[in-house]
Amino acid sequence: MANLRDLKRRIKSVDGIRQITRAMEMVAATKLRRAQQRIEAGRPYTGKMDEILAHLSTAIQAGIVHHPLLEPREEVRNLWIIGVASTKGLCGSFNSNIIRTVGQHAREAMESNQNVTLFLVGKKLFDFYNRRNWQLHKNSREYAAIDENLPISLLQEMTNICTDAFLDGDVDQVDLVYTEFKSAISHKIVKRQFLPIVGLEPTTDEEEDRGKTPHDYIFEPDPGKLFTILIPKYARTVIFRMLADSLASEHGGRMNAMHNATDNAGDMIKTLTLQRNKARQAAITKELSEIVGGAEAISG
Repeated sequence: MANLRDLKRRIKSVDGIRQITRAMEMVAATKLRRAQQRIEAGRPYTGKMDEILAHLSTAIQAGIVHHPLLEPREEVRNLWIIGVASTKGLCGSFNSNIIRTVGQHAREAMESNQNVTLFLVGKKLFDFYNRRNWQLHKNSREYAAIDENLPISLLQEMTNICTDAFLDGDVDQVDLVYTEFKSAISHKIVKRQFLPIVGLEPTTDEEEDRGKTPHDYIFEPDPGKLFTILIPKYARTVIFRMLADSLASEHGGRMNAMHNATDNAGDMIKTLTLQRNKARQAAITKELSEIVGGAEAISG
């Protein structure tokens, strides 16, 4: 009977865990829906920003305009790597993938004799590298937990930290490592250069759409003023994309992880229930055998 009681206790415990994981799955699904809506709401703005800068890039190619955030350094000695993970766990391989990619990118840079500083966003990522011998940016602790609403002040502050350091010469290049959101079940680790800004050239589709239209634009105001206004805004949209994609990927990873945990708990309950039924049947059979044996002993 002791074994039977243990099985009942385990079934009750696993069922309680299943209820918790099911609730966490529903919460993650709700947060994921909001994160997706935020990404979709920001796409028209970010898409138009990319389009405008792609058209203005002709001024760069013609040597008409110059902006310090676009100027690459002759030699990259100081590198910042901005990595984004989550504040909480229970989101599958989301954090471990980011931790591994940031470490790999940093080691490759150090092999090239670059001085690497890690600018870490998310408590899991910060705690991992803070316990090890890595050079961390002084503001990393402040971003161990960020506001999921992504207020404009947060985006502006992160952008200013990076751009000011680049303009002052404290850093030669800033790279981003984060998880790009594709769908609820599809995420991709992305490594991209943030500063100096690259990739402003028109895409192939834009070039085909324009056909043979001459790259002759009348700028009002002049290209220098336009870039002075637009480049900082573009940098802020890049930070927004990084954080929004990472948050959506985190919620998607947690939803999938909790869904798998709920299914595994259900399978475990089925197995334990079968074991409990067998144990109960064995106990009943044993009692019947004892009764039959006692009756035969009395009658014999």
